[in-house]
Amino acid sequence: MLSLNKVYRIIDANLNRAGEGLRVLEDITRFCMNDKDLTEELKTLRHLILKEINSLPGKEKLIISRSSLKDVGKNLKEEKRKGFLELIDANFRRVQEAERSLEEFGKLILPSWGEKFRQFRFKTYEIEKQIKTKLRKKRNYALYAITKSSLPEKELFSKVEQAIKGGITALQLREKELSSREFLKRALKIKNMLPPHITFIINDRIDIALASDADGVHLGQDDIPLKIAREIMGEEKTIGISTHNVEQAKIAEEEGADYIGIGPVFPTSTKPDASPSIGCKLVFEVKSRAKIPVVAIGGISLDNLEEVLKTGIDGIAVVSAIFEKEDVLKATKNLVERIKKFKKTKDANPSHKK
Repeated sequence: MLSLNKVYRIIDANLNRAGEGLRVLEDITRFCMNDKDLTEELKTLRHLILKEINSLPGKEKLIISRSSLKDVGKNLKEEKRKGFLELIDANFRRVQEAERSLEEFGKLILPSWGEKFRQFRFKTYEIEKQIKTKLRKKRNYALYAITKSSLPEKELFSKVEQAIKGGITALQLREKELSSREFLKRALKIKNMLPPHITFIINDRIDIALASDADGVHLGQDDIPLKIAREIMGEEKTIGISTHNVEQAKIAEEEGADYIGIGPVFPTSTKPDASPSIGCKLVFEVKSRAKIPVVAIGGISLDNLEEVLKTGIDGIAVVSAIFEKEDVLKATKNLVERIKKFKKTKDANPSHKK
């Protein structure tokens, strides 16, 4: 029969496991993700769990029953961590398993603990989803290539392949005249061409984005409302919004956009119906107010690239600067090198920052 002393020992061990795991996760959200809200949520949960000790009858028995030196599991080997995400997974498992054990064994001493720790466990599941969703959406928009609409299929795939080799970090497939079947065919092919680190976005079409398992969709001001798009696509998918002024950018962020496209920065011939160019001053204003990534678009080329980068923008989106060039590989590499050179100069000279 299980003695109460052993029950207290199990509870003590799992309180420690839960607290330690939450502390590791708290350090990750605080120092690695720089996320104040998630850090506060984890800290609050950790404190609530520890606070429950005060409600446990005979709480002094927790320390008395502790027997670390005689613990048969103390010499068990820890699993190796292959990376940052595995570290997160391991510590969430540690916390959730501890909470489940506390839920079951705690009931033997205090029946209300079962429901308390069930709530804590589900709160942990919720925080895990938030963290993993944010990490999954931590995209690199430094060089965001947008395909030219209605290119012949063979030419499109060839140019996309060269852009990948050149170093793009994100790709948006834009097709305005193709049938849905042909659009999806191209999306599926490109999805298979892209390595995992390159974000794949579909322009306008939520159905194509979902059917091709793209990373997300980019919507304009006249497209389906962001709130409805989010309900259809779910939290795990990325949604970008085209904006042309500070107010539109503010609304997009408030409604839950994952990134903002701002432009056109300069006059552009890519879109005949494009809004008037807004200039770098407005780009800087949008970027300085936004808490989500901001990508500049419209008429950006090697000649004016540095002027745009000085706004502190998270990325530049280009069509003609890549897809209308005869040598796509060279054009892409030139843009990548210029961006890296600017970043290196800025990092070496803080006064260079805007």
